[in-house]
Amino acid sequence: MSLSYIPKTLEQLGEDLARLTPDSLILAGGTDLVLHLRAKHLQPDAVLSLSNVDALREIVITPDRAEIGAMATMAQVEQAFQGLEDLQALADAAGGVGSPQIRNKGTIGGNVANASPAGDLPPVLWLLGAQANIMGPGGARRSMDVRDLPLGNQKTSLALGEVILSFTIDRTALRGWRSAFVKLGHRSQVTISRIGMAMALLQDENQVIQDAKVVVGAIKPIPFPLPAAEEILRGQRPDPALAVALGETFKGNTRRVYKEDAAKGVFQDTLLRFQR
Repeated sequence: MSLSYIPKTLEQLGEDLARLTPDSLILAGGTDLVLHLRAKHLQPDAVLSLSNVDALREIVITPDRAEIGAMATMAQVEQAFQGLEDLQALADAAGGVGSPQIRNKGTIGGNVANASPAGDLPPVLWLLGAQANIMGPGGARRSMDVRDLPLGNQKTSLALGEVILSFTIDRTALRGWRSAFVKLGHRSQVTISRIGMAMALLQDENQVIQDAKVVVGAIKPIPFPLPAAEEILRGQRPDPALAVALGETFKGNTRRVYKEDAAKGVFQDTLLRFQR
């Protein structure tokens, strides 16, 4: 039988992290891990649950920054960031994860730490320049750019006994920007991304795009920027007619031809978000 650690405070969390071994598991919302435990018949020597650490569920938003606790659920994230133009991509991505039941359980930290190529939140956090705040054994803390977390093959750069506490986004660097996220899946609900498109635009008073950022998920093992698409967008208005040229930038980035064609539709849907 596995040992169970259920800390209630950050101090207790640091102590329990020091007790973990390479055969231990850390449980966040459990929407992915529980399925893996059942399907693969894993037998960890210990399971550390983050569910009772209330500090990890907090979301704090100020004009200068946003701090998102790793245990904030997708439902919380969607509600907190809906209507904030610079951070709207967070609400878009969180609101499209699974079913309402999954969004009420699944967490932003778990979505990132799971390191699935099809994860919806990693490309958005990359787009927004998020920092991941991490705790290790004994309570040691460090921060790193969220871009440096995924390593591919569903692995991250987190060391043994490390866990994500929260994500910090510098909103001062996003002033004047608008963001959006659109994904392509096989079904309208409870679907895994086949393409995840995170886009941010800086426009002038005439809606002309002064600068653009595009980060794509569900194509390669980790999210990646698309500078060729960003270059096409600069100096233009967010016209869906650009989708054909933008879709061409997918060539060479995927071996699946259907994704090259489908990308045009995803770009079109994303650009429509900026016309509202």
